[in-house]
Amino acid sequence: MNHEGPDDSVSQMLVHLRAAHLLRAAVVLDLADTLEDEALSVADLAVRTGTDPGVLGRLLAALASFGVFTLTEDGRYAHTALSRTMCSTHPVGRILAQDLKSDATWQAWSNLAAAAKEGRSPFAVVHGTDFYSYISEHDPEQAANFHQAMNNATEEDNGDVVAALGLPATGLVVDVGGGRGGLLRDVLRAAPELRGVLFDVEGVIADALPELVSDPLASRCETVAGDALAAVPEGADLYLLRFILHNWGDEDCVRILESCARAAKPGSRIVVVEVLLEKSGTPDAYTAMADMGMFVLFGSQERTEAEYAGLFERAGLEYRGSTATESLHLFEAVAR
Repeated sequence: MNHEGPDDSVSQMLVHLRAAHLLRAAVVLDLADTLEDEALSVADLAVRTGTDPGVLGRLLAALASFGVFTLTEDGRYAHTALSRTMCSTHPVGRILAQDLKSDATWQAWSNLAAAAKEGRSPFAVVHGTDFYSYISEHDPEQAANFHQAMNNATEEDNGDVVAALGLPATGLVVDVGGGRGGLLRDVLRAAPELRGVLFDVEGVIADALPELVSDPLASRCETVAGDALAAVPEGADLYLLRFILHNWGDEDCVRILESCARAAKPGSRIVVVEVLLEKSGTPDAYTAMADMGMFVLFGSQERTEAEYAGLFERAGLEYRGSTATESLHLFEAVAR
């Protein structure tokens, strides 16, 4: 009987580490998009991707061993269900392109050990600045792709979040750091008498979803550019912050929530939507990697409910509790 021991498990992790390099090569070379719906020979794929056929053949064979592409009986390569998710038309494919085509992001992950010694974000250690400043100044295309990828990645959770919010029938909702506005769009569709403000930095607001800036939603929606660290639009009944606080350290999180507290009316709701980090045991791989991803790019973290409650209290807000959806948690406080 074959028993897997620690040595085997570590070896498997090493294999998966190397597999990540295979995956990155496939994404950078646009192999999934190039293949489209027809099976192609290595020679044809090499011509279309501008690669060496000998090296490409070995790369494809290695990818196929993980279920990425399959070798047909006549010696050509075709899509699998897994490789189809890598196409640029698929939400997963867009996230992969954002994560794997960026040399800056890849270099940050590769310097995790050095950053651990310094106790700060690998991205900042490698590039000397924060993630948002870097992509804004050095890679506008990546900045646009990043915001598009974030919008696509959160789209499937919109329904669950809207259902869990307990929306008021009327009033004003401000989506703080709302990106292109996918969540706000669905909030306004679910509550026809609500008004909304999409609030984010200038470069993001300029690319707001067409549905928010044209009728019928445009008459109920305003786009406002600004910096949540300084101030947010005033007078809302509900402030939404989805996947915002996990991008920031504690002090900046408090500043953002203080902006909401200053702008809110007494009794206004402030709802933070994030992944819940459990610290009572070993987290699942998805949550653990999400937490590491926040550290690598932003020097920030996922948080426990107690940690979110503490941030609310420090900002002068009254924490009221959390609501779970299938994959996320809504942490709610009210303005005093």
